[in-house]
Amino acid sequence: MKALITPNLLRFTLVTVVLTIIFRLGLSTSITNKIIIAVIISAVVYAILMWINGSFFGRKDYEYLPFYDIGFRFHLSTFLAHNIISIFWFVFGFESKYENINTIYITALIWSVFLIVHMIYYLSVRKSSIKNLDKEDLFE
Repeated sequence: MKALITPNLLRFTLVTVVLTIIFRLGLSTSITNKIIIAVIISAVVYAILMWINGSFFGRKDYEYLPFYDIGFRFHLSTFLAHNIISIFWFVFGFESKYENINTIYITALIWSVFLIVHMIYYLSVRKSSIKNLDKEDLFE
């Protein structure tokens, strides 16, 4: 279990938390001020920065601990960090008066479906490998 939680995964999660807080701040402020273009820009910039974050730390993690996990650990940590921060955003009253907590719940529900599909694929790939190495690559 300890091998699954790597230093690069922890760094990725820390950056994810910071980016998500900045995103929530920008999103709520944009919604409060009814600046639609800022809402769109916030979402696009967040998506790009999260992709860079995942690519950077995912690549470093593969070099650190080369096992085939198809990014599931990073997907799970992103899901948890983003949704926990979003829920606490409402708990502490930082949301815009135009935001509804149900949006967070619906987003988490839809996202969890994709996460479950990813988990099923992850588990099926692990079953077809030896110690998390692809059988085809192992014997070449």
